Amino acid sequence: MNPRSRRIIIVVLGGIILLWIVSFMVPELTIRRYILFRFHPISSISAEISNKRNFDQKYGYLFEVDGYKHRITGDELNIFYLKKYGPLWVVSSTGTGP
Repeated sequence: MNPRSRRIIIVVLGGIILLWIVSFMVPELTIRRYILFRFHPISSISAEISNKRNFDQKYGYLFEVDGYKHRITGDELNIFYLKKYGPLWVVSSTGTGP
């Protein structure tokens, strides 16, 4: 492997790792990462995410997602609750209603 190919591979892998880290710091990207890792790559790009500006003490911040369906049940999972730990966001709950 020549040095130029090695450099390209390092830059691409570094970019992927950087995007993964950033996806924990933005709530919309956290939801898209969650959808992507559940093997819905097209839904992770095309889903519409809106912040409902509602906070629940137990579950966290409420977000509504249009365009994501559970493969097995066929139900549209349109409610996401996210918790914030310092600068990091984590999906705490998903479902069909609050």
